[in-house]
Amino acid sequence: MTGGTDGGTRATTRTGRPLACVVVNPSKPRATAAVRSLLEDELHEAGYAGPVWLETSVSEPGTMQARLALAAGASLVVAAGGDGTVRSVAAGLAGTGAQMGIVPLGTANLAARNLGVPVGDARAAARVVAHGVDLPADLAWVRTEPWSDPGALPDPTPPGDPRGRADSAALTGRAAAAPPDCPPAAADPADSRQLSAEAARAVRTIQRATRRSHQWTRPTLGDEHACMVVAGIGFDAGLVASTRPALKARVGWGAYALAAMENLSSPRMDLVLSLLDEAGARRVERLRARNLLVANGGRLPAGITLLPQARTDDGLLDVAAIDTVAGLAGWSSLARQVLPPYAAHYSESGRSLGRVALRRGGEVAVQLSAPALVEVDGDLLAPTQSMRVRIDPGALLIRRPAA
Repeated sequence: MTGGTDGGTRATTRTGRPLACVVVNPSKPRATAAVRSLLEDELHEAGYAGPVWLETSVSEPGTMQARLALAAGASLVVAAGGDGTVRSVAAGLAGTGAQMGIVPLGTANLAARNLGVPVGDARAAARVVAHGVDLPADLAWVRTEPWSDPGALPDPTPPGDPRGRADSAALTGRAAAAPPDCPPAAADPADSRQLSAEAARAVRTIQRATRRSHQWTRPTLGDEHACMVVAGIGFDAGLVASTRPALKARVGWGAYALAAMENLSSPRMDLVLSLLDEAGARRVERLRARNLLVANGGRLPAGITLLPQARTDDGLLDVAAIDTVAGLAGWSSLARQVLPPYAAHYSESGRSLGRVALRRGGEVAVQLSAPALVEVDGDLLAPTQSMRVRIDPGALLIRRPAA
């Protein structure tokens, strides 16, 4: 298939043109014949041979196809699909120096939004793939230890009822081993009853969210999950678990907004955060939150910029521990701080009903007092009590709009 190199690092075909391969998710309704033809035309006009089309499947979501494209000599590998396809292809290309393009065909398209790739306009995205500029981007890697439920259901007694303390306390004790630099999240005696109740609620939330069958996402490479934009624990993962695929197909990202309403009662998590900060020092602290985000980008659909400082090329992870008090009033307070037209500007944690603690660093370890769901770029991971995230600076070379 290939005939040599062009004098640099790019493989070329016998015609002397560089080879392009497209890894496409055929299950996406937007992966139409018209979109494929459009991308082919743009790539031919830009001087590429091919493209060779490689379709993903449930068992092979993109990493293997990206590696096959490289083995075939491709100098440009395009991910055409949703965030799951993009992160899988990125894992296959990380550290290789190969050029990566993105044609966003999913619902949220978080990676494309944070990289400045056009969303909702296949022609514009195809032009960027064919004629854009190649810029470095970071890739995060997430490792969790799945939590295994020993089979005992949480005690149904109300929070604070003495009859429920023994079983609830047992729930908090089923923690995975803490990372060596992350001490266990032991509660103060005055908080033990509340933490036990929250632990029971956390397990019930997992059981409710997984009542419908879910296929937990497998690690992308080895025991790690590739992450282009965000790993979320708690509310964020519950939202993903509650989003109905049929509704998502009909109304797009609005389905996530409806699922968010179902998860406003997400339990608070007691956690220990261990962070290697920008100065290279290890920082360990205990936090309480309903949602924890470890992000490589801060832009969401609907023009929301949740983490204004987060960049895909700064070699850092942005952490947001989000908490609310006073029920719906707390969520309303948080919404006022993040909704457009302005980027998020958070109030001081102790003075707002919607509270956000922001941190930055190159490595993050999280230990939870009770199990919680995790999502990575919209894909659901098995419940866990521990998570580690590391950043791989400049691991990718991604084609983006020319200035």
